Amino acid sequence: MPISKSLESKTFLVFEFIALFIVFPLVLYIIVPTPVLPFLWLVCAWCLYILLKDEKFNRKNLLRNEVINSNIKIILLQFLGVSFFITLFMMFFMPDMFFSLIKENPIFWLAVIVLYPLLSVYPQELVYRAFFFHRYKSLFKNNEYLILTNAFLFGFMHIIFHNWIAVILTIGGGYIFAKLYIKTHSLSLLFIAHSLYGCMLFTIGLGEFFYTGTVATIEQTFKF
Repeated sequence: MPISKSLESKTFLVFEFIALFIVFPLVLYIIVPTPVLPFLWLVCAWCLYILLKDEKFNRKNLLRNEVINSNIKIILLQFLGVSFFITLFMMFFMPDMFFSLIKENPIFWLAVIVLYPLLSVYPQELVYRAFFFHRYKSLFKNNEYLILTNAFLFGFMHIIFHNWIAVILTIGGGYIFAKLYIKTHSLSLLFIAHSLYGCMLFTIGLGEFFYTGTVATIEQTFKF
């Protein structure tokens, strides 16, 4: 059954776009330190429902494992390059925070590394890549505007952490992920890339700038 025509109108899409990607992060910003992961899961479930009801959406985009082998090398090289520069920055400008989580609580760090991709990464990518690019492509003149807007809004969502470092880092990450999705339309590949960058940030000591999300939920759930 095709999705309702009222849900495809341009006016409705604009209001939905503003509500989901501007108003909703502002609401979370206000209610933090309330754990935000349950809200992410609810939004992800709703977006998935909309996508699966839409006959124009290619469900293969939810995985596309077949493109991993042909793209994983460039992803790893890019990841190593970005990680190298962020690590140097940490060593010179934030030495006291370098590997802080591993030093202070290695068991908690391990829990974050295991659970963060499972609880947070895929839902984020489904909402901000698969749903965003399919649902709102018609609102933009070309892919470059679409990519830039996606990267900015992905960073904007991280205002919930109440610091500019999280926002700036995730705008950069959002641009990388958006370009990758436009190229491959593979959430499996995005899951790998996003997990690598996220786990790297938690490992080298920048995780405290992303605390009120997955990390806070894991800590409260497992009482670390």
